[in-house]
Amino acid sequence: MKIWKNMSTGAAALLICCAMGPSRANASEILYDGVGFLEGTQSFTDSFTLSSPGTLSVTLSNVAWPTQLASLDMLVSSTGGALGPELDATNSTATATYNVAAGNVVAQWFGTAQGSLNAGVYAMEIQFSPSNNPVPLPTSIALFLSGIGLLIWQRRSRGADGSAQPHGPSSDEGAQTA
Repeated sequence: MKIWKNMSTGAAALLICCAMGPSRANASEILYDGVGFLEGTQSFTDSFTLSSPGTLSVTLSNVAWPTQLASLDMLVSSTGGALGPELDATNSTATATYNVAAGNVVAQWFGTAQGSLNAGVYAMEIQFSPSNNPVPLPTSIALFLSGIGLLIWQRRSRGADGSAQPHGPSSDEGAQTA
């Protein structure tokens, strides 16, 4: 009896998970999050491979330490060319959002330092959110639920003492007629 109680609890938990809807692959993923040091005039490049279409959010910040950079720009492109206009974060922070297809995306940022140290700091975050395409539940869940249903059906066909209920004439009746 305790086994059936545990199985029914597990089945109820599974049904609750299924009722919450199919899982989705649209959780945002941070592709780049960092702070960098720029000295003189420098250029940096990083590339990312996206497995599905979605939205790319880019934030580029000119950090005022020790002094702000004289210029800080960024260009985001794919195999089809630039995804939008150049991002200019010279005065503070610039943010852009791009709709991207699956494939390679290249981010190139460049800047020029100023001040007595001829150096500066920038911060950048690139976040990717896949399109809202639901991921279908695997067929193994359907098989699992059908197995639970068969176990419940089998339990109902048994008596309270756990022995199988007779479906035909009892052995006593068969002995009397013979």
